[in-house]
Amino acid sequence: MRWMRFALPLLLPISPLAFGQKQYTEAACLLLQHQMVQFSAQPNSHNYQSAKREVDNHCQNPIPAPVKDLVLTNIPAKTITVGSVKNTVTTKPVNANVAVKAATPPPVKPAPAVPPKPADVLKALFAPVLALLGGMLAFVLLFAIVIGLLAFLAGRYAARIKGALGEWALHRVLVSELPASYQHYRNLVIPAEKGDFTEVDHLVLSPFGIFVIAVKNYRGWIFGGEKQPKWTVQRFRSKHQFMNPLHQNYKHTEAVKQLLGLSGKDGDSVHSVVAFSLRAQFKFQIPQNVMYTELVGDYINRFTQPCFSDDQLLQFSARLNMAKAGKKVLSKLHLAQVRKREAA
Repeated sequence: MRWMRFALPLLLPISPLAFGQKQYTEAACLLLQHQMVQFSAQPNSHNYQSAKREVDNHCQNPIPAPVKDLVLTNIPAKTITVGSVKNTVTTKPVNANVAVKAATPPPVKPAPAVPPKPADVLKALFAPVLALLGGMLAFVLLFAIVIGLLAFLAGRYAARIKGALGEWALHRVLVSELPASYQHYRNLVIPAEKGDFTEVDHLVLSPFGIFVIAVKNYRGWIFGGEKQPKWTVQRFRSKHQFMNPLHQNYKHTEAVKQLLGLSGKDGDSVHSVVAFSLRAQFKFQIPQNVMYTELVGDYINRFTQPCFSDDQLLQFSARLNMAKAGKKVLSKLHLAQVRKREAA
């Protein structure tokens, strides 16, 4: 230890007879031996050589430590008797009753009770009622805040919530009605023409075709036509126009063909499907590929003619899985393009 380097030189001069005799005390020799053990791994070091030299020269016959008388200070003193005479101290007995009386304080007369004020009585009576009313008021305010927050979120994100519910309903139909060998992709973001990106709601990959499905969760009467650019949804007196979903999904199918490298006859095996919820009522003759969500599984199962080989399906699956893996990055790019388009 480092402290031994400083303690040892101080201990050697003050040891008894250190200047007059050649031998050190037992305590000094023990410290020198400990220093040798500590630096035994470094026999060439100055600390080891110095300690060894001192042990060889001055610790062959160390001086024993002086013996001191043992003094115990925690033993109780005994009564000393000189000869046959013993010192005794006599005390006069004290009357216990007198001592108790002297120690007991005189009784204190209680102060007269102060009659309560009428205001204090009313406050004590109505305190529980006021506390109950305050708790009910706080609960009503909290409930109103929660309802207002939910209404705000529902109004702002109503379209997204409805769309998510419609997509989830279609997902359950596809999982329960399609064969397990069919591959199903949801919310797939893929590149489109001119460096743009588009988002496909659902895509089903099968040996009998590729089905690109757009989900619409509108509620009310639906008016439109296959070639009309805008369709209309009406509920009571409220009307709202939206893009023809067949035209919108055409962009999705073309992006899928571009991603998978399909053209010609193989490109004809990519089918566009538009699914509406049961809350919608069609007021026109709808095309064959526009239907309710519950009928999408039956529609896909009608295709029984193989059109893709196993190698092609493996290639398609690999490309779709790559797009699925990069969904986070592609979604950010797609969202930025949508916002830029809306701002313009």
